[in-house]
Amino acid sequence: MTLTRQPIQDNTRALGATGVAFSTSGSTSANTTTNWRIHVQNVEIMYERVTQYKTLDGTVDFNYLDVNYTVDVTQEHMYWNAASGDTLERHTLALISDNASGALGGSGVIRTTTAGMTRREVRTGDVESNNRIVGNIVVGKQPGAYDVTYDTSANTNSTILDMIMAFKPSIPTFEVNLVEL
Repeated sequence: MTLTRQPIQDNTRALGATGVAFSTSGSTSANTTTNWRIHVQNVEIMYERVTQYKTLDGTVDFNYLDVNYTVDVTQEHMYWNAASGDTLERHTLALISDNASGALGGSGVIRTTTAGMTRREVRTGDVESNNRIVGNIVVGKQPGAYDVTYDTSANTNSTILDMIMAFKPSIPTFEVNLVEL
């Protein structure tokens, strides 16, 4: 099996400067020494396409993606000096699959290339947490045997979103709006 890495951004650090956005207004817009709430999230997904056969005659019924995921979300408070107030860094993902056209194919991995991150002043009610979930889900059902014409790069993002929406209830601190698809 040949795996194809899809192109990713130039930033290769987990928390790089490339996608960082600073607020020009909001909780503060100058150097401030205070308690900051830092939110960081990371995703690793491994999947394999599985064929389901009919029990009556053994013919192909449908196929689907059997997905194993690990999601980490950390929210911590840090007392430090920072500039420009609130910060947002988009959570970007890379697809490595056995399909050269950018589709999901028969198997692959979806990994964080830049962790999603936000920073803002701590508010009343904020709590620190460190959550990790690991699980399995089924997504991307297709009728009959696997057909590469149904599996195109045009529908890859929606299937990845299906994966995210399936694990989201298990880790409510995960912020879907940070994920850049």
